[in-house]
Amino acid sequence: MRALIIGGDHIEPTRRALQAQGFQDIVHWSGRKTGDLTRPMPARVGHMVIMLGYINHNLARRMRQIARAQNIRLDFVGRKGLH
Repeated sequence: MRALIIGGDHIEPTRRALQAQGFQDIVHWSGRKTGDLTRPMPARVGHMVIMLGYINHNLARRMRQIARAQNIRLDFVGRKGLH
């Protein structure tokens, strides 16, 4: 199963936490590029982590809508990451 991390510069603690939960394929989007707002969603994403404070409101809103529509588990985390 694949996980998607959106935002953040130092994502290693979040990456390790997701690997401990059984996610082998972890994709990271910086969330800083203007093209991220229109970027196509990767296939087979089972979990999405949005790092607050690193992305704009429009991207967070779009990803939340996609997660709801595709029944993807979604976590919002602060600057310390997912533990």
